[in-house]
Amino acid sequence: MPHLRMTRQHRGLRSYIWTWQHAIQLVLLLATFWLLLWWGASLAVQFWSQVLAWAWPLLGLGDTADVQTSVIPFLGLSIDVVRTHFYVPPPDLLQWWLGAGISVALIAISLLLSRERLPLIYVLRIIATLGIVGLLSYEFLPALAVSDVNRLLADNILDMGLAMLWLLPAVHALVLYIFPMPVLYKIGATLTGLLFLVVSIPLQAASLAWLAQQSSLLVAVPLYMLFSFLPQIVGQLGIYGLFMSLAPSPDY
Repeated sequence: MPHLRMTRQHRGLRSYIWTWQHAIQLVLLLATFWLLLWWGASLAVQFWSQVLAWAWPLLGLGDTADVQTSVIPFLGLSIDVVRTHFYVPPPDLLQWWLGAGISVALIAISLLLSRERLPLIYVLRIIATLGIVGLLSYEFLPALAVSDVNRLLADNILDMGLAMLWLLPAVHALVLYIFPMPVLYKIGATLTGLLFLVVSIPLQAASLAWLAQQSSLLVAVPLYMLFSFLPQIVGQLGIYGLFMSLAPSPDY
């Protein structure tokens, strides 16, 4: 009879017995965080508004009055949101051709790299493609580029942050609370994720607005595609990985 070698399982759900107590804990945690957001989401929006109103004149983006809090209807509810205004200059002829030259150069460099540099090749081509999209969108849809730049760069980031505040507890309930870790770690992970959103969202919105104003309308699309949702996902994955590393290994 062949000798069987027993190996330790990686910690996870394969050796985790789910009970009614775990289900009740998950529901209670989710309900608690949603009740917290029901009370605190509007406070987070007010905080964003105050931070941006303070930063707007310092960054040269406009006056304090260019940052306002308004109320919009959503599914029968009244939701507080932040609305901004700032000016992004149109590109001159030199900037347009410089952007085109950089995009073509990035594609040429990606073609010269060996296949061993495959991730870098993809990154260069993505940046070049977004640059070309920005050039063409301004060239053929200039009115759309001018009218939507505030909404695209700052307001969308703020709306996205508000949506992520409400979604984060549910995401953690699905992918974090199901693992065998102390309840305080679960609470700490969600609170850390929420705090990261509250602090980073206004900084991200102001940074993108400032970068666009210092450049031109050509960078609006690349900035939004590269630096809107992606940094938040990377940050939240880092928080998730940190607290998952604290989960104890199963005993055998």
